[in-house]
Amino acid sequence: MEQQYSLVEIYPSYDSDEFQNDFKKIDSLLNDFEKLNLEDNVECIKSVIGILEEVNTTIYRIFTFIELNQAINTTDEKTTYYSNNLNAKLSNYAKTFTKIDKFLGSITVDITKDEYLKQYEFFFKNKKEALKHVLPEDIEEVIAKMKLSSSNAWEFMFNFLTSKASIEFNGEEKTLSEIRNLAYSSDANVRKEAFYKELELYDSIKDSIAFSLNNIKQEVNTTSKMRGFETALDESLENARLKRETLTALWSSIDDYLPHFRRYFKHKAKLLGYEGGLKFYDLFASIGESDRTFTVEEAQEFLLKHFATFSDDMVKMVKEAFDKNYIDYFPKKGKVGGAFCSNLPYIKQSRIMMNFDGSLSSVLTLAHELGHAYHGLHVENHLPLNWDYPMPVAETASIFNENLIMSAALNEASEKEKISLMESQISDCAQITVDIYSRFLFEKEVFERKLDHFMMSEELEEIMRNAQKETYGDGLDPKTYHPFMWTCKPHYYSAGFSYYNYPYAFGGLFSRGLYAIYRENPNGFVEKYQELLEATTTNTCEDVAKVMNIDLTKKDFWLKSLESIKEEIDEFIELTSK
Repeated sequence: MEQQYSLVEIYPSYDSDEFQNDFKKIDSLLNDFEKLNLEDNVECIKSVIGILEEVNTTIYRIFTFIELNQAINTTDEKTTYYSNNLNAKLSNYAKTFTKIDKFLGSITVDITKDEYLKQYEFFFKNKKEALKHVLPEDIEEVIAKMKLSSSNAWEFMFNFLTSKASIEFNGEEKTLSEIRNLAYSSDANVRKEAFYKELELYDSIKDSIAFSLNNIKQEVNTTSKMRGFETALDESLENARLKRETLTALWSSIDDYLPHFRRYFKHKAKLLGYEGGLKFYDLFASIGESDRTFTVEEAQEFLLKHFATFSDDMVKMVKEAFDKNYIDYFPKKGKVGGAFCSNLPYIKQSRIMMNFDGSLSSVLTLAHELGHAYHGLHVENHLPLNWDYPMPVAETASIFNENLIMSAALNEASEKEKISLMESQISDCAQITVDIYSRFLFEKEVFERKLDHFMMSEELEEIMRNAQKETYGDGLDPKTYHPFMWTCKPHYYSAGFSYYNYPYAFGGLFSRGLYAIYRENPNGFVEKYQELLEATTTNTCEDVAKVMNIDLTKKDFWLKSLESIKEEIDEFIELTSK
C-alpha cells in the first residue's frame, strides 16, 4: 500500500510545465477581464462566465494541489513558497473580482432565455443579492491587501504561538496538541494532570492570543458594517445560505434537550466514580470495553460490506478510492493531525487525508471522509461555478455515513462493546450540540462586546465560563469549566470563518434526522438523498431540505432528531445502571 495519496492526477509536480503554465495563466486570464467591454447582453455575459469558469477551475486546481501537499508535509519549502505567492497574487486582483461581481450582480437581461446561462440562475441570483454588500472596487482592493498585514497576520501569530507552545509532562516536553490528546487517556490521573497542564500552557500565551482575537473580530465587525450587514452573524448566515429563523429553531430545539444531555453527563460522572457534574477533563473518558482493532484492509472490507446495503454508487466510489490510492492513511513526521476530504470536481475525484490508528474511531473517520467524497460525486457534474456548497450542508453526507457504519458496528458488538460504542456516539452528539452551542454563545458575545471595548484575557475567560454554564449547566462540575476554549479553536482566528461553529450543530442534527427518515422508510430514500446532495450547490439550505419535505424553520424536524439522541441516552443509562 502506498504511504501517501497520489497527486499526479492534479499536477505531476511544482516544476512541471502543467503547474507552471497554470500558475502563470491566472494573470493572463484575469487580464482578459480588463480587456472586456462589459455590456448587459447575453454574448458579453457568456464571455465573462467562460473566463470566470476557467479562472475558478485553475485557482481551485492550484489551491488543492498546494493544500494536499501541505497537509502531508508542512515543512516543504516549495509548498510554502507557492502558498504565499498564490495569496499575494490573488490579493492583487481583488479590484478585478469586485468589478466582475458588480457587473454580474447588476445585469438586467433575462439569462434564462439562454440554455447555458439558465443553469446559472441561482448563481446570478446570489450575485444580485451580494451586490448590496459589495464596496467600491478601490476599497475592496485595499481591504484585501490590508488583510495580509492585519487579520492574516494575527491569525499567523495565533497559529505560531499555539504550535510552538510546549510544557514538561511526566519528564517529557509535550506540545499543546499532545497535551490535549491526553484527554482521551484511559488513565484518570493522566487526564486530570494533562488538563491542568493544558490550562497552564494557555495561561502562558493567553494575553498575546487575546490581542489576536480582539483585532480579528474588530476587522470583521468593521468590514461587515461597511458592507451593510447589521451584524457579523448576518453576514455569516447570508454566506451560509441559511435563514436566521432556521438558526433560531435549531438553538431553541437544543435548548429544550439540554436537560437530557446534562443527565447523561452526570450519569457518566457516576460511572467514573463520583457524584455531581462531570469533570471537564473526563468528557472524553471511555466507558465500557472495546478492544476491536482493524488493519486498513479490514477497515476497507468492513466499510464496503456495509455501504453495499445502502447504494451501488457508494460502493463503486469507495472501491475506486481504495484501489487507486486516493487516501493518505498513516501518521508521519511533518503530516498534520486530524482528517479531511478534498473534492476535486475538475478531475471527478476526491482525496482523503487521515491518521489511521486501527481503532473503530479511525474506521468511522474514514467513513466520514468518504461521505464528503460521496457528496462530491453528486455535484461534480455541475458547471464549475456551481461546485461549491455552503458549510451547514457540508457535513450532511459525512455524518450520514458515520451513522450508517456506527449502526452496523452496534449490531455486531457484544454488550460490553455496545456500551462503549453507544457512549462514544452520545459523546460525539454532545460535542456538536452542547459544546458547539457554548462556542456560538461565546463568539456572539465577543462580537457584541468588541463594538465598544477591548477584552483582555480575564474577560474572555469569564465569557467562556458563562457560555459553558448556560449550556452544560450542572452537567459539568463548575470548578472544571474550561476558561480557555477560545484559545484552542482555530476558527475563531480566521476572519473568513466567523461563526464557523453553528454549521456543525446544523450538519450533525440535519444528517441524523435524515438517517432517522431512512431507518423508518428506506424505500426510495437513496434516490431522494442523491437528489438532495445534488441540490446543495444551487439552493438555499431551506430549499435543499424541501427535497425531503423538511421545513427547517420549524422546530419539529430538529426536535425529532434530538429525540433520537435522547432515546440513546435513555438506553445507555439503562444498560449501565444494572
